[in-house]
Amino acid sequence: MPFRTDDDQPLEELLLAQRPATGYRFELRAPVVYVDPVAGHRYRAPARDEASGSHGFTDLASVPTPLWGFIASYGRQSAPAVLHDEQSLRADELGDRRAALAARREDDRVFRTALREQGVPRLRALLMWAWVSADRERTFAGAAGWLLLAQVALGVVALVAAVVFAVVPSWWLALALLVAPALAALWWRGLARLVIVLTYSLAAFGPLFVVSLAAIGVFRVVEGVVELVAGGDPRDVVRPTLRPDHG
Repeated sequence: MPFRTDDDQPLEELLLAQRPATGYRFELRAPVVYVDPVAGHRYRAPARDEASGSHGFTDLASVPTPLWGFIASYGRQSAPAVLHDEQSLRADELGDRRAALAARREDDRVFRTALREQGVPRLRALLMWAWVSADRERTFAGAAGWLLLAQVALGVVALVAAVVFAVVPSWWLALALLVAPALAALWWRGLARLVIVLTYSLAAFGPLFVVSLAAIGVFRVVEGVVELVAGGDPRDVVRPTLRPDHG
């Protein structure tokens, strides 16, 4: 197994405690160790009883609620997610945006490697890597990060337009719009793969996400009405799926 215990034994169980019982965070009860097969570096997520601050806590895979039907917040991705949460926290604590960005880029790569070693399907691992990487660029890359995300958004628009022109029809324009985002992504060099994955995956799966979000929205409204009629607090219908402040 790719993940190990402190005494270098295969990680047979991931020991977590939900803190508090109604919260969204989990306390790591035993350390998790991972040796990256690419760089050979040893990573370790400490148990809560040996850590301070926010170390030793995890929210597992930070998958938005509407996407839980596509990618669960736990499963084969749990151990990589626990490790990634720890590494992300360490990057945040560096206090230098450039250093944090460099650290996170490597940590996100390790996250993708660990997902694959845990048997997470290739597409799912690629999408999870792309999402955490997009958040990394937005957080630490400054204006360049926002420019990258803006280009992704424009690329999605171009791909949607390609479908429209393919139906009209105007196949040559549709083809041009189809390949334009990939060619434009090359400008980002080392980040080109990220731009391509984000752009084409959002264009392909975005409609499914919208439908899922709409369905969840309808269900939450019905839940809220029932709570209100019954004399309860309508806010309770969203608390289980949001991140409340528990200090």
